[in-house]
Amino acid sequence: MVKLESDNEKKITADVASADTDSSSANREIKDGVFKLLFEIPENAAELYSALKEIECNPDEIQIITITTTISGKLKNDLAFVYRGIAMVLGEHMSSPYKNMPVRFLMYLGQLYEKWIKMKGEEKFLYGSKLYKIPTPEFVVFYNGTTARPEKETLSLSSAFETTADKDLGALELEVPVYNINKGMNEELFKKSPKLRQYAEFIAKIRELNNLYDDYTQAVREATNYCIENDILSDFLREQGGKIVSILSMEYDIDIAKRVYGDERAEEKALEIARNALQMNLPIDAIVKLTGMTHDEIERLLPA
Repeated sequence: MVKLESDNEKKITADVASADTDSSSANREIKDGVFKLLFEIPENAAELYSALKEIECNPDEIQIITITTTISGKLKNDLAFVYRGIAMVLGEHMSSPYKNMPVRFLMYLGQLYEKWIKMKGEEKFLYGSKLYKIPTPEFVVFYNGTTARPEKETLSLSSAFETTADKDLGALELEVPVYNINKGMNEELFKKSPKLRQYAEFIAKIRELNNLYDDYTQAVREATNYCIENDILSDFLREQGGKIVSILSMEYDIDIAKRVYGDERAEEKALEIARNALQMNLPIDAIVKLTGMTHDEIERLLPA
């Protein structure tokens, strides 16, 4: 049995159980921190892209460019990478309503293109006479919430428009496929991407155990141990297990603050979590994703 508990983890999650005591606690939604950790590994991103596109994709053809915060730190991109310089892939994991994802993808996309162009040092070419080529944008959402949804559906940006676009003035569309990755759904995709299947099994095990334990952190820890012992993301969980328990617990802690106390209390909780995460030596990028704080705000918490 792998022991995944520390004094820091206990400190971070000590008030989780007392903050949420209603009957809905057994149906808490799993957040996206594990998805980010797992698929920002180029080997796993390559496997996932190969499964979606039915092509051969190698890890050295993947360049991860995920953004951590946008729109004043309120929205975070789960996964973004460029494939061979020709495709820019934006992926999101959702366990809650996702109808606004096309709008969010549109907002991410501008920032990602700006980031890509600056990385290449080619801003000046945008103002030249020659057509400047950019990677083709591609989008995907993976859903594993508890509300029943179809195996696959497509969302359209135009459904969010107040009126029908006037083609004479130019039009914009953005379509997003949504894959339901709950048990019994999209088996063909799971066959092509074992990591995605095992991720879904890990989340399902957390939900199962969360119905048995009052303590959410205990459910995450037990699910992690179970998956390690049963070769479900075993290498990943052995390496990242303690961090995963902390991430999921931190995210849930902020969730509680938002529901019980409102955004102001959530900001205080995010600050507390950031300090604890720094003590655990979590990377600043990971803390940004957890809390929604900016790099500068977190760096100001570092000792002088």
